[in-house]
Amino acid sequence: MENRTSFLGASEVSAVVGINPFMTPLKLWAIKTGQVQPDNLDDVEAVEWGSRLERVVSAKFMDKHGVKLIARKSRYIHPIHEWLSCELDNIVAGTDELVEIKTVNAWAWKAWENPDQLPAYVITQVMMQLGLSKRKVGWVACLCGGQKYIEKKIVFDQEFYDNLVDQCVTFWRMVESKTPPAAIAGDSGTLLALYPKSNEDLALVEDMNTAIARRQEIAGQIGALKLELDEVEVKIKAVIGDNLGIKTSQYQVTWKEQVRAVVDVDAMKLDGVYEGYTKESRTRVLRISLNKGK
Repeated sequence: MENRTSFLGASEVSAVVGINPFMTPLKLWAIKTGQVQPDNLDDVEAVEWGSRLERVVSAKFMDKHGVKLIARKSRYIHPIHEWLSCELDNIVAGTDELVEIKTVNAWAWKAWENPDQLPAYVITQVMMQLGLSKRKVGWVACLCGGQKYIEKKIVFDQEFYDNLVDQCVTFWRMVESKTPPAAIAGDSGTLLALYPKSNEDLALVEDMNTAIARRQEIAGQIGALKLELDEVEVKIKAVIGDNLGIKTSQYQVTWKEQVRAVVDVDAMKLDGVYEGYTKESRTRVLRISLNKGK
């Protein structure tokens, strides 16, 4: 298996700049520093079918444009920063153009439907591939939902590429110095993996007062909205009554019985088998209270 901790690939650059919907800068840093294991994608069907369908999408591109695609799996490496590299899905024979193949589910259609735009993380990946392979044009050929073919063209932009390289250099210095980037939304799991246990000391960090106060304000708003949500749902359910649901000019609402299997813990305890099917789970819980005397 390829050791992805020793280099930064083109598909990871969008995480470096904070625009990857699947990976944060902190999680990528934790993976590159060996503190967190990358997600195991071996049994993910979407990944498997993406690989299987790559040749199908490539064939569609060739048929549409009357060209020949060559699978190019050799690695291109930055002339100065040897840890920055990429691979290409395909190159168009006899040209300086590359073709990146994507397969996405039907739910991703909204991000691809605009004829003049591409998801930002895809643009970043292809721009890095173009710069590292010294090509001028990149095509993105995408099969959406297994039945909608979309393709878009990206022209190399030197300034954009240079800016990406600069940000990658800054990130890699943080990897080498073991200096973590700032945590952002979605980093709770990574933080727990990095700091699974706590000691008995309370660290004095005075500049966190604003963030903690904002957290408490948001928590209060969530609680108030949850109460309002419950009140509105009670009114809707009361109107539905014994019916399956209701319909308005704008909405259709159903309130149906749902059956699910649950484990009878009390019965397991009476039978003396409960302890044999339980295990200890440890996590860290965030609790906030006002300091006494404040």
